[in-house]
Amino acid sequence: MTPFILPFALYIFLSQFASKFPSHYPLFYTTTVVLVGAATIYLLRGKGIVKMHRHIFPGIIFGIVGIVAWVLISRLQLEQAIIQFLPEWLQPGARASFNPFQSIENPIAQWGFIMVRLLGLAVLVPVVEEVFWRSFLLRWVISPDWQDQEIGVFSVKSFLWITFLFSLAHPELIAAAIYCSLLNILLYWRRDLWNCIVAHATSNLLLGIYILYAGAWQLW
Repeated sequence: MTPFILPFALYIFLSQFASKFPSHYPLFYTTTVVLVGAATIYLLRGKGIVKMHRHIFPGIIFGIVGIVAWVLISRLQLEQAIIQFLPEWLQPGARASFNPFQSIENPIAQWGFIMVRLLGLAVLVPVVEEVFWRSFLLRWVISPDWQDQEIGVFSVKSFLWITFLFSLAHPELIAAAIYCSLLNILLYWRRDLWNCIVAHATSNLLLGIYILYAGAWQLW
């Protein structure tokens, strides 16, 4: 169970810690990527949890559709009408919204941090999150003997629970719910974790490009 949970838990803890120190955010986030990346490689290596292959077209399409929906829905800011009815402990925290062009003077350091941020966003996060949400938790909700469940087994209870929890883990509640539903559907259709990782990576890479182009720092 450790390879499925620890990298995700470590990333959540360290990234939240980093966001509390804006003046040192580049250093702390870089440390997060290095530590979580090393832990992920060490824990997943040789376990056969992530099986890479070349048939990734479905993942790319779902990733593009998912992130377009995420950005468009996020711009509506519908979450504000929902968050006020949630108890404080259930309200998702704000993102770091760190603008490297405003907070870092050296151009080389600016782009160095951007590369690290994109590495975390488009490479590390998709692996860590998909292994946790769709390889572990989606099956664990179905049965405590989750390892006996095949990848992609459908259950209404697990679908709803994972979508609900995934949404609460993101400030963009509605966009996250729709996005999680799409990736769940992709998993049920392909029964393949790798395509979900590719979809998540495609989405996050496009999101990073959009943030840099539009200056939408509130999305990262």
